[in-house]
Amino acid sequence: MTTQVGVGFSDETDSLAAGKEAAQMAIENLGGAVISQAMLFSTSRHDPLLLAQGIKSLIGTETPIIGGYAVGVITSEDLGYDGYQVGIALISSDNAKFDLFKVGNLHDNELACGEDLGKQILDSLPENREQGLMLFYDSVNREGKHLKLNMAVPLLDGIAKQLDESVMRNMVGAGLVGDMSCNQTWQWFNNEVNQGTAMAMMLSGGLTMHTTVLHGCRPASDYHTITKAESSTVLEIDNRPALEVISELLGKENDVPWKEYSFFVTLGVNQGEKYAPFQEDNYQNRLCLRADIKRKAMVMFEPDLVAGSEVQLMRRSVDFSYINERVEELFNNIPEGKTAVFALYIDCAGRAAAYCGADEEDAGAVIEAIDGRVPLLGIYSGVEIGPIKDRPQSLDWTGVLTIFCE
Repeated sequence: MTTQVGVGFSDETDSLAAGKEAAQMAIENLGGAVISQAMLFSTSRHDPLLLAQGIKSLIGTETPIIGGYAVGVITSEDLGYDGYQVGIALISSDNAKFDLFKVGNLHDNELACGEDLGKQILDSLPENREQGLMLFYDSVNREGKHLKLNMAVPLLDGIAKQLDESVMRNMVGAGLVGDMSCNQTWQWFNNEVNQGTAMAMMLSGGLTMHTTVLHGCRPASDYHTITKAESSTVLEIDNRPALEVISELLGKENDVPWKEYSFFVTLGVNQGEKYAPFQEDNYQNRLCLRADIKRKAMVMFEPDLVAGSEVQLMRRSVDFSYINERVEELFNNIPEGKTAVFALYIDCAGRAAAYCGADEEDAGAVIEAIDGRVPLLGIYSGVEIGPIKDRPQSLDWTGVLTIFCE
């Protein structure tokens, strides 16, 4: 095996010490192999400069780094969020190539940034070699008086203007956010510490990516049509105020106050055949960011629910038995001749037990299903990006699990 991955974790409160502890663990798990690439994530409780300083003191300043803030971190042995969690993966490979790309000024400029990032990637595409893409972007825009979210939909649209489907279909990623209060986020890119960036890492050569999407939601209503929307705000469904319609669909047994619809109400868009048997791979979930009580409207995480969109109210599952089946299917479908070497799990922060009221962690079920077969690094994100109908889609209330093979 020419590719090895070492994962490290820390929940030290001192940022410099946390960086050193996580890096040291990853180096030991890497077994002394030469580091080709580092992926770094931590919660917003850490100082990004001091944390990076601790990491670089052990892996060197020349090691490429990509990553940023996350609500929490997941590894094969540790799982935690809303604390001082740090996670790092050190990759060593003599037959894989890692190309990093970055654009800044993302705030209110997602489409143009996507086009710029896509052009950078296009100019570096390898010939006749398989490739995979990972996209990480700053989800939080606090430049104005009020919190805004950077949108993945126009960012992906911009990238898609430059890259064809054969490249786009093999993309995963995350909207980075460091805590559930959406405080300012930071991203690491080599020796830089940035805000308002979108970053991509292209894998080529000996490594390939194989992905499954874990929604954990099923339709709980028939189809309903959005009849009025404004940017990311759904104003009317079936020509009635959106909040009134959702309240009726939830029913009296789920009599939740409108102000509590944020991070609770999930709408699904079926990208497959309308009345065919339910297939999880065909659904794209949209989560309510907050309720606009005055207008009886719902502000969603993305702006793609427009007038004419057909949606279904989705019911969240707290039964994680489906996860083992999906993970086993992913491992079983690894092409003959390829070996799994690493797993990356991008999990919606809203799925964490403390935030959704579950008794168990869905990430814990993923850890159990992987069962130590490969090193695992995971993060709790604001937005997840994964393939739906062979095209990368921004997702909510979703887990995206990718197995890297050589």
